[in-house]
Amino acid sequence: MDAAETARQAAARLHSQAVAAGHDPGQPLAFAMAEVDRRNLEVYFVAPEHPGLKGGRASFDHQAAHILVVKDATDFQRALLIAHEIGHVVLEGGDRDDVVSHFNQPNSTEAMSAAERVVDYSRRERREVRMDLFAREFLLPRTWLRGLYLDQSLSRQAIASRQKAPLEVITQQLLDALLLPEVPSADSSTEAKPEKPLDHSQAAAAAKRGLAFQLQAGPGTGKTQTLVHHIDSLLHDGVAPESILALTFSNKAAAELIHRLERKHPEAAAGIWAGTFHSFGLDVIRRFHERLGLAEAPRLIDRSEAIELLEDELARLPLRHFRNLWDPTLVLADILAGISRAKDEVADAKRYRESADAMLAKAGSDPDARERAEKCVEVAQVYEVYEKILNEKGMVDFGDLVAMPVRLVENDADARAVLANRHRHIIVDEYQDVNRASVRLLQQLRQPGNRIWVVGDARQSIYRFRGASSANMASFATDFSGAEAAPLAVNYRSRQEIITTFQAFARTMLASHSALPVDLDPNRGASGVRPKLRVAGTPEDEIGVVAAAIEDAKTTGASYRDQAVLCVSNGRLAQFASGLEARGIPVLYLGGLFERPEIKSLLALLSLLQDPFAPALVSVATLDASRMPLADVQTLTRMLRETSARPLDWRRIATAVPHISAAGRQAIADLADALSSFDLASRPWDVLTALVLDKPGIARTLHGASDVASRMQAIAIWQLLAFAQVQPSARGAPIRRFLDRIRRLILISDDRELRQLPAAAQSIDAVHLMTIHGSKGLEFPIVHLPDLIASKMPLPNRAPRCPPPDGLISSAENLPGLEVLKQGHDQEQECVLFVALSRARDELHLSASSLQPGGKKRNPSLFLDRFTAHLDMVRTPRSIAGPSPAIEDVAITWTTPPALTDHQLGQFEDCPRRFFYTHVLKLGGRRSETAFTRMHDALQSVLDWVSESFPASNPEPGVAETQLDAAWQANGPVDHPFASDYRRIAGELLSYLLGSRTAGPLVEPKPLTLALGQSRVTAVPNHIVRRADGAVAVRKVKTGRKSSEEFDGLDYTVLLLAARAAYGPQTVVEVVHLTSATTTPAEISPKVLANRRVKAETAVANIRQGAFIRQPVDRRCPRCPHLFHCGALPDGAISAKI
Repeated sequence: MDAAETARQAAARLHSQAVAAGHDPGQPLAFAMAEVDRRNLEVYFVAPEHPGLKGGRASFDHQAAHILVVKDATDFQRALLIAHEIGHVVLEGGDRDDVVSHFNQPNSTEAMSAAERVVDYSRRERREVRMDLFAREFLLPRTWLRGLYLDQSLSRQAIASRQKAPLEVITQQLLDALLLPEVPSADSSTEAKPEKPLDHSQAAAAAKRGLAFQLQAGPGTGKTQTLVHHIDSLLHDGVAPESILALTFSNKAAAELIHRLERKHPEAAAGIWAGTFHSFGLDVIRRFHERLGLAEAPRLIDRSEAIELLEDELARLPLRHFRNLWDPTLVLADILAGISRAKDEVADAKRYRESADAMLAKAGSDPDARERAEKCVEVAQVYEVYEKILNEKGMVDFGDLVAMPVRLVENDADARAVLANRHRHIIVDEYQDVNRASVRLLQQLRQPGNRIWVVGDARQSIYRFRGASSANMASFATDFSGAEAAPLAVNYRSRQEIITTFQAFARTMLASHSALPVDLDPNRGASGVRPKLRVAGTPEDEIGVVAAAIEDAKTTGASYRDQAVLCVSNGRLAQFASGLEARGIPVLYLGGLFERPEIKSLLALLSLLQDPFAPALVSVATLDASRMPLADVQTLTRMLRETSARPLDWRRIATAVPHISAAGRQAIADLADALSSFDLASRPWDVLTALVLDKPGIARTLHGASDVASRMQAIAIWQLLAFAQVQPSARGAPIRRFLDRIRRLILISDDRELRQLPAAAQSIDAVHLMTIHGSKGLEFPIVHLPDLIASKMPLPNRAPRCPPPDGLISSAENLPGLEVLKQGHDQEQECVLFVALSRARDELHLSASSLQPGGKKRNPSLFLDRFTAHLDMVRTPRSIAGPSPAIEDVAITWTTPPALTDHQLGQFEDCPRRFFYTHVLKLGGRRSETAFTRMHDALQSVLDWVSESFPASNPEPGVAETQLDAAWQANGPVDHPFASDYRRIAGELLSYLLGSRTAGPLVEPKPLTLALGQSRVTAVPNHIVRRADGAVAVRKVKTGRKSSEEFDGLDYTVLLLAARAAYGPQTVVEVVHLTSATTTPAEISPKVLANRRVKAETAVANIRQGAFIRQPVDRRCPRCPHLFHCGALPDGAISAKI
């Protein structure tokens, strides 16, 4: 149980005691004052400027035993402030003064912004947040509120009125009470067990007093206990707590360290600075903000916000390799990853530019080397602009949190002296995860006489993507003169057979070359059960094999929560989650939050407030509270289109539309009632909480369910609401901005933090599903490790799109950037497997598939040979079969045979469900609108004008420019600060188009048709050119860039076959890409063309049959207009035509 939950339960018990003593919680201020009286404290209400408040809203003087509270506050606010100070007395003994600087924030303890999640709270902030939680729970305990809401049927508004409390506070407490699982009380068997006495290696390490000491701690050896005992021994020797700096690299490790320190040394822990490197860096930036040219509290931005800042600037930069004028999100994400990696090396924009320029000069005439160097130069250009924006706006990003303090202490002797004099004893956990910037910071803090004590394991270095390297473990003696090293000797986690397995692998690891041997004594001895390797057929078969192993373990006494499945990727985790659930096995897994059905349903409801044509009705119609047949959705959305509806017109239109079922009319009426108080300007959190707690009151239903799947749905909704509560403010309609932000987070895979389960979820009896990276630092009685195949373990090396310039990486200045990354990748992949092998306490179950989904053989992991001798092979393992896939065909009657275009067929190939939404139901849908998309809209209207008005000739340039001016005023980003830059780009694209039409005489294009099965497909070229050799070039014009798979689609198959049927076998198809200024022929071999024709005929047959399956693709779905309403379809049949 963490410290926050301990505080909450203590407050709830205190509330119950106060009620039992006869005090009325319906009078919050009197209720709090009664507890003050019971503790013989005094409360004085004073003016805000009272010196005793010390600039805060309340204060506690422990010697005078009184609490001062501001007068200018409501009774409830004053009650919260008093309860906050009572929390310090109850939880900390009340032996030191305190100042409350703010009114209690209603956020849940885990509701932090993406940026805050990365750095976590500082030690003092975490302490104050815990007291805020105590105060809310004392006055408004979850169980009591839940009773008012469920048993007495009081609305949250009624409860807020009765308690005279802010609605937002009541709302957050109710959300926690209804959506989060109950955590077993602290006095149950879950209470922390007494610590074991230190073994000889731990005791020796804890007592070390050298100037530099490195403890090499293998898995399960009790490194955190040793670290805490080292701090304990320092305090026992009289070392001032304020001189101790305890750092780690992950929030998980920091939270455990802080919790142990506070439990063991509650008084001293208040003086010790303990937290992550990035939290410490932010603290340094705030303390020395003036010397860094920043405001006192510079705003920390995440990657999504950084992309927004750079998007506006991109049009002004002369990029070629990274020019993307359609949707630059992914390009900018890749560039920002490159910039972040540079900051790990404390390389600012100036140094990056110097390295890139030197690389370009060295490239000479080598085309590949020049291209790599030119890309680095372009990244440098963006870095320079990005650095300038951050400086102007007073913002910092994640990479700045260590890089800025490093530059400060390396260049400012006074700042260095202040920090070094304060932090005389530096202790670092998880040292294998530090990056070079962190090492440089430590070197500056370790001034003469200061001590540094670190613990880590080079074999568990798995965060190279953020600059971490086991090389820092190896170079410790070089980085810190006079360093000593020693290992821990005993593994307290695993059985002998598991230790033998991972030790056998460790002996061959690259990271072992510079580390002490891993030779651990097994504290728990042997079990007689060796790890097992099960070989399955296909990857789907492997899920059945793992399911059987889970159930077999359960029959021998293990619970579901005792077991974990660890996968290399989130994609594979999602397959295991659905596969195990389909086989009746509960799983503790959120996955991609915004991909979950219950979350998409809420987002679909939210989008009803912004989209005039209400396409989200197709999703909302599947919910119990608003169920209606598919035909009603089709009728309603058609009427909205035909009447050019405005947002929210759907609330009244059902009464005016004939042929709507009674269920449909009632559903629309109920939806209108639920959303009657909201519009596009509403705050998303307000809308979502109303849907969850008021109407339809989803939380009420979920709280009454006992199955694991429903409990996970409740947790997912809680997570969404926590995310919505802390979104940064910006220009634009809040709901539109919120949904656009979600699209961006999904697209750049920046939603990983939202996959983390709240601590309360650990009480659920379900199998843990997590990535190997996510399992680091954890242990489970039974671990299942699938996918030990050549393509997954190790994963192939995929170089980042923006590798560092040659010479930028410290300790590898003479190596190309790509080579440095490759070397690191090979070593990291070994470390990933080592981490996975060492998580199990009692049983380790490995598995591998032997066949690809199509039936071809696949090879086992190359790593297996290194430790197979220690495994028991199971070649015909038991398996649990999954259910047959559900048939998702839509019952559809075609009023006329479908008349398809090449573009539609290509879209069906990409995703049949998107085709259905767009071309059958004609739902439309809103994409994210940016300056780039508005520029393309304006340009596209000019391209259409050229094709229609000048089929066999070119317009005069002046005429075309006039047309573009008109289109620009109608559709372009005329209100954008850099509108002139976008207009210039549009002119360049138009100019290339007109130039591409002069390659030969133009032939007036005509519709080209191709018979496919029982349908005919039509293709309409943008223009046709007769080349000098007499061949006809049929052309399509696209505003973007050519992709690597450009000509693999069925649309090009149809166009080429139809063109050759019309103009002869020598006809070619070419594609004009305006952004990249290229004209490329579609080269498709006769064999491939024949195979694709068969595929196209199958696609046409599936359309006629109504087979519109979902086909999710990570980087396509976030850009789809149907993202938020794509899911289960309403029941019923429809009639349609295309």
